[in-house]
Amino acid sequence: MIKERFSGKLNEMLSSDDWMILQPEYDPEENLKFESLFSLSNGYLGIRGSYEEGGKITLPYLYINGVFDKSETFMRELAALPNWLGIKLTIEKELIGIENCQILKFSRVLDMKQALLAKSYILRDKKGRETLVEGIRFVSRANVHRMGIKLYVTPLNYSGIIEVENIIDGTIINFHDAPRFKVKHTYITANETLDKDGIYMEVATRDDHLHVGSGCRIEAYKNGKGIMKNRMFHAFGEQGVEFGDFDAIEGETVEIIKYVSMYTERDAARYVLHMTVKEELDGFLETGFEEELAAHRAVYEEMWKAADIRIAGDFELDRAVRFNIFHLMSTGNERDARVNVGAKLLSGEEYGGHAFWDTEIFMLPFFAYVFPKTAKNLESYRYHLLDAARANARKNGYKGAQYPWESADDGTEQCPDWTIEPDGSCYRCYVAIYEHHVTAAVAYGIYNYVKITRDIDFLLNQGAEILTETARFWASRCEYVADKDRYEINQVTGPDEWHEPVNNNLYTNYLAKWNLRYVISLIDTLKKEHANEYDTLIRKTGLTAQEIDNWEIVQEKMYLPRKEGGGLLEQFEGYFALDNVVIEKYDENDWPIRPEALKTKRASQTQLIKQADVVMLLHLMGEEFSEEEIGQNYEYYEKRTLHGSSLSPSIYSVMGLKVGDDSKAYRYLKRAAFLDLLNLQKNTREGIHAANTGGVWQTVVFGFAGVSIGEDGMLAVRPNMPKEWEGLEFCLHYLNSWLKITINRDNSVLVEVLDGEALEVKVNGQIIKASRE
Repeated sequence: MIKERFSGKLNEMLSSDDWMILQPEYDPEENLKFESLFSLSNGYLGIRGSYEEGGKITLPYLYINGVFDKSETFMRELAALPNWLGIKLTIEKELIGIENCQILKFSRVLDMKQALLAKSYILRDKKGRETLVEGIRFVSRANVHRMGIKLYVTPLNYSGIIEVENIIDGTIINFHDAPRFKVKHTYITANETLDKDGIYMEVATRDDHLHVGSGCRIEAYKNGKGIMKNRMFHAFGEQGVEFGDFDAIEGETVEIIKYVSMYTERDAARYVLHMTVKEELDGFLETGFEEELAAHRAVYEEMWKAADIRIAGDFELDRAVRFNIFHLMSTGNERDARVNVGAKLLSGEEYGGHAFWDTEIFMLPFFAYVFPKTAKNLESYRYHLLDAARANARKNGYKGAQYPWESADDGTEQCPDWTIEPDGSCYRCYVAIYEHHVTAAVAYGIYNYVKITRDIDFLLNQGAEILTETARFWASRCEYVADKDRYEINQVTGPDEWHEPVNNNLYTNYLAKWNLRYVISLIDTLKKEHANEYDTLIRKTGLTAQEIDNWEIVQEKMYLPRKEGGGLLEQFEGYFALDNVVIEKYDENDWPIRPEALKTKRASQTQLIKQADVVMLLHLMGEEFSEEEIGQNYEYYEKRTLHGSSLSPSIYSVMGLKVGDDSKAYRYLKRAAFLDLLNLQKNTREGIHAANTGGVWQTVVFGFAGVSIGEDGMLAVRPNMPKEWEGLEFCLHYLNSWLKITINRDNSVLVEVLDGEALEVKVNGQIIKASRE
């Protein structure tokens, strides 16, 4: 058992192996990967799993969701804020740290059940002194402005004075290990004592001068009695250091506790920021570390009741799926509609913390079914930035609202114009110019959110306005070709970014057509059934009957490329004329090997694609295609997809199950579930792949469990269990009920109502009445 690697109180505290991700040994070359894997977040802020004593290879980033800055960079990105992790222990000028001592024993674990990071190691310094250091770290979900660290320090073969440095480091810069991109997004406004003890550091972002306050205190206890002596504070430039020491006795354990709090002036006025942080820490000290940890655990216990998926008979995959759910649900914010979920959650700096189409297409279904309050915040975020999307459309010569490919806090386009490769070469980045399907994703997200939650109030008062403006954008984006009597969308890029730009990407054209068609129907419903809201919408948007008539014509005459005489859909106009290169070899992990043709040709010259494109369309709009069409297109495009994006495997898994490719669907799920844990794309150091975490959940729930909502609005469950599984269990919110769904190896299903009203559910094609026992 993993917990046996820990002693005493930690052994008793930690969860069972199915909740634990273990780092069994220390390898500095693996530091950045584990910093991502072991990152902790409470929706408000996130901090990477760096070591308290520091290290040579580390990116010790802390982010508060929504705190962005640009400065000299080419985009607004999450600003790396002062790192409060620092705790250094020294005996006679010898640092007790993993890179300064011989490691005799080492373990670190992410305990997902309790959302804490634990460590245990025995270190021997140059003079032969051995010290057992164990500890835990958490960022409170019960009180999101509180974070804590507790270390258990035991000198094993010596006695003496151990010196302690409690550190807040304000020198942190973004892209610390990338010389070309290094930037410091903050400046220090205060580095001082918190009160009579402790540290208070305040910084401000350079563009908007948004102030962020960080405070901490450190205490040392033996047998419940405070023993820290000789306290003093030093301001060393942009580091705040609180010093203290204590008498260490051989074989006796001392508990060192660091209490931390952070606020921004979005949460408290600038002139009371210091006082607010101090009062929060006073409350934390009064509550106590253990009681705050218990409150944090209690929140996660409830969160896991809603979110956990249990896969019986497949231990490693069960834990890997749980790992993905843990990071996704930890980052979602149920309190703040001003923030979204970045492409790397709050675990790394790649993509600057920006929101993409990933949110609506990959992550939103999880939140809508499991944490609907968070889902509503994600949708409200888009509404708050609607005016910015309107301005973006005007800037680009279109009408309505064009949502940016990359969105931060103000809704302006944050996608860079140039991409710089590791070797220093650069090329023009056209993603923001051509990849417009994000606007359709925002519209689809509203439709899907309302479909799942039945939040009609949101649809009437926010969603309808967004939908109207996105439809208006698509109508202006389409071009009428008179000699062919059709509407086209030219110079566009679909999900497959290896073909950029193209004319008439099927995914984009189809979703534009759907967006127009859906809004036409919605407006008609509002006019008949919600007259007041209809009048408000017309007043806000200036929508006219003539405009709606035009939309009807545009969507009717939208060009949707496909192969003549059959059901094969063409990814974009001219795709079938490209070199017909297919994947013929797979590696030891059953992953496609790049065909030899790519040594002499660019991918854009072939039919090889980066990720699900047509197959993504079939995933979203499957009810509009026949089973034969879905099967034919899955088979065709699966042989040509190299999965160069983490967004791809989960979609092919779900669709593989729909067409009966069960074995490959299972392998695709494993690829997605272990993507970050095994660092399969060699970039986990940059942060957790957020869209993939949502895709893993969809694969299990929509794919193997076969959950869907029929045209009649009834929840349906039609599972397809892999031979490796003995059972599957998970929970969903639907309508006014919280449901527990249990699936057995033989695909038999039990649906129980844990809370709320009884309702009818279609199970394996038969309608059953689910109710509370």
